[in-house]
Amino acid sequence: RQMVREANATIQFSMEDNVYESFVRRALRRYSIDKPDEKVVAITGTASQYITVNTSNLPDFLEGFSSVINIEARAPTIASNEEPNYLERAEWDFYRDDSAYRIFLKNHKPTSNDTIRVSYTIIHTIDGLDSATADTVPDQDREAVIYWAINEAFMALAGKYAGSSDPTIRQDVVNYKTKSSEMRETAKEYRTMYKEWI
Repeated sequence: RQMVREANATIQFSMEDNVYESFVRRALRRYSIDKPDEKVVAITGTASQYITVNTSNLPDFLEGFSSVINIEARAPTIASNEEPNYLERAEWDFYRDDSAYRIFLKNHKPTSNDTIRVSYTIIHTIDGLDSATADTVPDQDREAVIYWAINEAFMALAGKYAGSSDPTIRQDVVNYKTKSSEMRETAKEYRTMYKEWI
C-alpha cells in the first residue's frame, strides 16, 4: 500500500487508505487468478460419498474462484511408502443441495479409518490486509502485485480527472481530458510491466 501511495505522490491527488487497500486487494485477486496459492488438507472419512465444502473441511475455499487440483480418496501412509491414489476427474463432481455445496465421490465411500486428501487453489494473502496474518505472494512476485495495484490507482485517477472540472485539483488550469488520457496510458504501462513479469 505504501509503495502504491508513493508512486502516485507526484500527481498530488489525495486518497484515503481504504482506497489504496482496494487497489491492492484487486491486484492480489488478479495475481491469484494468474498464479493461485495452493492448499492441501487431510479429511477423515465419514462413510459418506459426500465431502461438505466448508471452513472445517476446506478452509479458504472460495466458491467461484477455487478449483480442486486433485483428490486422494484414500491418502497413502507416507511412512509405509504407499503409493498415492489420485482419483480421475470423472470419479468425482461438485453437488449442491438446499443446505450446502459438496464434493461427491462417485465410486468411493471413505470410512473413519481412511484419510481423504484434497488439493485446491485459494487466493493469496498479504499480512494485515483483510485480517490476514501471512504473506503468501512469493518474494520474487511482490513487485508484480505492486505494478497491478499502481495500474488500478492510475485508472481510478483517470476516472477522477475525466469527470472533474475543478482546477483546484492541481492549483493550475488543467486540460482534464488530456490528464485523464495520460493517466490511462500510465496505467497501461504498469499493466504491461505486470504481464511481462508474470
